Amino acid sequence: MEYYKGLLNSLARGQISPVYLFYGEEEYLKEKAVEKFKEVLLPQAADFNLDVVDGEETDLAAVVSLAENLPFLAERRLVIVKNTPWFSGKGKAKGDGEQASEDGKTSGKEAILLNYLSNPSPTTCLIFMTGEPVDRRKKLYKAVGSAGQAIEFKALKQAEMVSWVTQKIKAAGKKIDPAAARALVEANGKLGLLNLSNEVEKLLTYLGEGSEITLRDVRQVGVMNVEQNIFTVVDEAVAGHTSHALAGIRELLALKEQPPKILAMLARQIRIAIQVEALVREGCPEREVAGKLGLQDFVVRKALHQARKSGSRKLEWALEQIAVIDADIKKGRQDFLPAIESTLIKFSQL
Repeated sequence: MEYYKGLLNSLARGQISPVYLFYGEEEYLKEKAVEKFKEVLLPQAADFNLDVVDGEETDLAAVVSLAENLPFLAERRLVIVKNTPWFSGKGKAKGDGEQASEDGKTSGKEAILLNYLSNPSPTTCLIFMTGEPVDRRKKLYKAVGSAGQAIEFKALKQAEMVSWVTQKIKAAGKKIDPAAARALVEANGKLGLLNLSNEVEKLLTYLGEGSEITLRDVRQVGVMNVEQNIFTVVDEAVAGHTSHALAGIRELLALKEQPPKILAMLARQIRIAIQVEALVREGCPEREVAGKLGLQDFVVRKALHQARKSGSRKLEWALEQIAVIDADIKKGRQDFLPAIESTLIKFSQL
């Protein structure tokens, strides 16, 4: 989140570039950054000095024309181009000729923007926004970096999201239990800060005149996704809390999740735990395991805890039993709930 704080600090100090490229997956922070630019640059006469266009529907000549306009009764203009297609190197944007070749060369009407970026208007702040990956080899990308700033709005790490949730709730005059904040992030963090913000608002409304959000509140009100529920089931099982694990299974069924999906998710989580434990046992540093398996850090930490709590042999047995249950259900030899109950009981006795 440092990139975001740094951007806002520069803006507060009046250090404003003539052009920006905001890219990356964290859409909530992009929108918040743009709102800050509006507040700082357009305290007055905003209707005359703000243009917001869709890059998928607007050609580059029109964008450059807007950027070259002079401000009216103000020091600056603000031009925002959403859904910008010209930095990805994929597909063909409206009216902009051929895209970048493999060596990053540009052609067609992209030259219009390159020419503008070589000498951008000092009275216009031009912001390009895209959620797509950018091609850093492209001349356009490099030109933005030379004339202004290209900023990647990366997804926040789990600890950053927990801190963000805590601060947001504190700003509302309330508190949240650390365990509740972690549970909220684990359940909803993958969908970004916009989703987390919505969940925080729901919790604050539910809390009413109360002072602190608890773990029970999060479980009562928050959207606990299937993966989070599967984490909980496996956690309870390896801890020997069979009744709690079964309650988690019943909750998934009550949410209309189908048995084959539940079994597949259980198998996936157990396989992750086995893989994580094997890599660490072979000498792979824990901080590198997430990258090797393409997982988030908190997923790896939880899986490693589960593997150490139960042992890999016990997890391998559980994985085999899940495969048997899946086959038996498909052939009509067993019903899902009695079969999973029996397996969890035997698992606790191993």
